[in-house]
Amino acid sequence: MHPAAGGAEKHLHRIFSKIVEMGHTVVLFTTMFPGAKEREVVDGIQVVRKGGDLTFQITVALNLKKLDREFGFDVVVEDLNKLPVFAHWFVRKPLLVQMHHLWRGSIFAETFFPVAFGVWFFERIIPFFYRTQPFVVVSPSTKKELAEIGVDESRISVIYNGSEKPNVPGGKDFATSAAVSCENAADSRESDVAEPYFIWLSRVHRYKGIWTALEAFEKFSKLHPEVKLYVVGDGPLLKKLPSWIKTHGLDGRVELTGFVSAARKYELLSSSLALLQTSFKEGWGLTVMEAAQLCKTTIASDVPGLCDSVRDGETGILFPSGDAAACAAAMEKIYGDAELRKTLGLAAKRYAESFSWEKSAHETLDLLERTVGGSVRK
Repeated sequence: MHPAAGGAEKHLHRIFSKIVEMGHTVVLFTTMFPGAKEREVVDGIQVVRKGGDLTFQITVALNLKKLDREFGFDVVVEDLNKLPVFAHWFVRKPLLVQMHHLWRGSIFAETFFPVAFGVWFFERIIPFFYRTQPFVVVSPSTKKELAEIGVDESRISVIYNGSEKPNVPGGKDFATSAAVSCENAADSRESDVAEPYFIWLSRVHRYKGIWTALEAFEKFSKLHPEVKLYVVGDGPLLKKLPSWIKTHGLDGRVELTGFVSAARKYELLSSSLALLQTSFKEGWGLTVMEAAQLCKTTIASDVPGLCDSVRDGETGILFPSGDAAACAAAMEKIYGDAELRKTLGLAAKRYAESFSWEKSAHETLDLLERTVGGSVRK
C-alpha cells in the first residue's frame, strides 16, 4: 500500500497472501508512510509499520525480537532490497533471504555517489554476512549475478514471478479482447490504426531508463511523426520530462499520463504497438508479463531479469542497455511489420501463461518449510 510500491511489493503481496490462504500466519514488518496505519490486515497479511526508509535497519534491530516474542515466528524472510537488515543477528530463527535483483554498478546512475556507494558496498559484503542462509531470486540471470559476487550457487533457488490475466473487477475483460485483437493484428496495417503508439510503463526513475526511451523515440519519430509515445507512471523524474519534450520538439507526440488506474493501464497496453522496457536493472519485469497477457510484445534492455522475461526474437526484442539507436531500430522493426507483431505477441502470451502466482506461492512455501527443516538444496 506504500505510494512508492512497485514490482517487488506486488511480488510479496501476491505470494504471501496466497500462503495465508493455505492456512499460515504471515507478518509483514515494513516502514510507515503518510496516512498509513501502524497495524492493519491486508488480504490476510498482518502488516506492522514503524519508522522510515533511511533508518529501517535500526528499526529492525530495535523491534524484530519484540515481534518474535509476540508472534512466535517459525521462519523469517528478509526481503533484501538495496540494503541488508541482517535479520539473523536479532532473532535466532531460520532465515530465508529474498532478492529481486542486484544493483551493482547501475546504482550509480540512479542516485548520488555517497548513497550509491553505500548500496554497492553493502551488496559486496552480502556473501560475508550471509554465509549459510539460503537465498531465493526471481530469475536465472539474478542467480548468476548473486553467484558472481560470492554466494554459493547451491544456496540460491529460483522461483519465478507469477502472471495473471488482466481482468478488472466489474470492468472490461481485457484478456479476452486482447486475444481477439492479437489474432486479428496482421489483418490491419499500421496506417489503419487511428493513433499508433508505443507505451513506456514504469516508475519514472533514472535506472528505469526513461532517457533511453525518449531518445530512442526522438530518433524513431523523425521518420514516423504519426506515432506517439505514452509515458505511464509517476516518479521523481516526471517533472523534468515536459521541458525535455518541448526542447526536442516532441510536444503532442509524447504524452505523460502520470499514475493511472489498473483499468486505464490495461486499456493503454491493449491498444499499443509494443511495450518499451528500458531499465538498466530488473529482477524480472512484471510489466513485460502484463503486456504479454494482452498479446503485446516488448522491446527491452538486454540486462539481468529482462533477458529472462523477454526471449529475444521469440517473444520480443532485446537491445544493448542504454543504446537509444538500437532501441529505435527495434521500434522501426516492430512498427513496420504487423505480422511480426502478431507472432511475437502470441508467443509472449503463451510464455506468460506458463507462470502463475499459485505455483510461485506453493514453491515458496515448500522452500520455507525446507528452510525450517534445515534441508534447503539448490
